[in-house]
Amino acid sequence: MACMSPAVSDPAGAGTGPGRRVRAASATGSTGATRATVLLRPARSTWAWVLAAAVTAALLLLVFRVLVTTQTGQLAEFMALEAATHRLEGLRGSTLTVLNRLPEIVGVAGVGVFLVLTVYRRRWFASLVAAMAFGAANLTTQLLKNWVLVRPDLDNGVPYYTGNSLPSGHTTFAAAAVVAVFLMVAPRWRPLTAAVGAVFATAVGAGTFIGTWHRPADMVAAYLVAAFWGLVAGYVILRTGPDWNIRGTRTARHPHPGGHPLWDVALWVTGGAMLLGAWWGFESAGGTAALTAEPEWYSGWHFLYGVLFATGPGLLVFAALSGFFRWQSGRRRLAAPRD
Repeated sequence: MACMSPAVSDPAGAGTGPGRRVRAASATGSTGATRATVLLRPARSTWAWVLAAAVTAALLLLVFRVLVTTQTGQLAEFMALEAATHRLEGLRGSTLTVLNRLPEIVGVAGVGVFLVLTVYRRRWFASLVAAMAFGAANLTTQLLKNWVLVRPDLDNGVPYYTGNSLPSGHTTFAAAAVVAVFLMVAPRWRPLTAAVGAVFATAVGAGTFIGTWHRPADMVAAYLVAAFWGLVAGYVILRTGPDWNIRGTRTARHPHPGGHPLWDVALWVTGGAMLLGAWWGFESAGGTAALTAEPEWYSGWHFLYGVLFATGPGLLVFAALSGFFRWQSGRRRLAAPRD
């Protein structure tokens, strides 16, 4: 029969210096060998969080640079949107109603789940941080769209409309609501939350494109804005709430159904397949050679490209978030036996 010594309380990793491991308890087996329970503290690699946030911001700027400021990018986005406009004319009644209300439905549902988690779990500070991230994401989108990012009026025949529309406000609202819920659940539930939330967030992205409210790149940027603030808030939440951001030894060996790695795999595979499908649709429509501001017909391939490009990256963003938080969650494990 093994006997356990009292756990050492050092939730924040104080006194550990650059080391990431804190000896939390020890167990002595019948052979007399001691096996220590080692704690890997949550959010232990600050450099990784900074790098992840920087990469997210860089990807957003890359999307803007390639698809908004270049001739090819503007034409590709325009033809996808025109194909969606042509197909929207055939939609009637309840279908249009659902498309129009989908962003609000998903956003309100996410906020509702967030409030329930806040009251049930009573993690007040974490709730405040997650709520601030939600607000910051939506504010960032409005600042980027209306003040920071400028859509050039290129001489390519593409109508200028009302200027820049990247990122999408509707998609940001939905994705940020999902991220807020993701931040509030325990590590064993985050992969499932990311998978289910990604489906809802990308459904809003697809609906926003099909409803011709936004170009595909606008949704991609929205996912990245939500992810950026999810990383910022996640670092704070994991560092200030180490007691509930830890995966136990049993969970690591036998994953909880809500935390199984297959949820991440499903997001990676599906998101990657959608991106490949978007590329295939674009090439099947004639690639860059077929791009024109005055198309003679509205290709279904361009429509397929737009739908898949408005959704696939969202699945990949949530897959990356889930995997990153899994890695940076705290862990308890049994160290090697020692005499």
